[in-house]
Amino acid sequence: MIKRLIALLLVAGLVIMLIINVIEDKKVREAEEAREQEYAVQPADNPAQIVPSGGALKEGQQAPDVQTTTLDGEVVSLSDYEGKKVFLNFWATWCPPCIEEMPHMQKYYENEAKEQNVEILAVNLTNMDNGINRVKSFAADYELTFPILLDETGLLSEEFQAITVPTTYVLNEDGVILKKITGPMDQDMMVKLIDETE
Repeated sequence: MIKRLIALLLVAGLVIMLIINVIEDKKVREAEEAREQEYAVQPADNPAQIVPSGGALKEGQQAPDVQTTTLDGEVVSLSDYEGKKVFLNFWATWCPPCIEEMPHMQKYYENEAKEQNVEILAVNLTNMDNGINRVKSFAADYELTFPILLDETGLLSEEFQAITVPTTYVLNEDGVILKKITGPMDQDMMVKLIDETE
């Protein structure tokens, strides 16, 4: 009887400690959320405002109109693709998640991109990769047919804060950022992301 009473008291004490910890954790979380709200950057009056270099890119803002060359040597600007939704994908040949998502991106490009009015622009972090020849052989090995853009100076990845790869921005037909995805995408995810923007 005494053992049972001690066991019950012990269990009751543990339950009380658990409840107190949950309440304390909730208070800490609420305080952190309140602090984040206090310092949160509010959207500008013009949601399509171009963010100055070094500023944080956010959903609803105009993507910077960057210019670079493709793997084929063609000079392109982001504004060349106005009228289409764009997956602006930052990647490198040495990145396992990038390697994982490339076949999905190619399948999407072949099967759904035209129907969904989408262009894929795969920006290779050339300044951190193993040279243009390596990028060319990668594109050939994976039979990639979407445009591959070269970031030979690192300015594009800096402008778009592509700190980790892969990082993808989904842009609408006017070049406004709809979504930022960090990590690999698959074909179904790409279809769903575009369907959600309709």
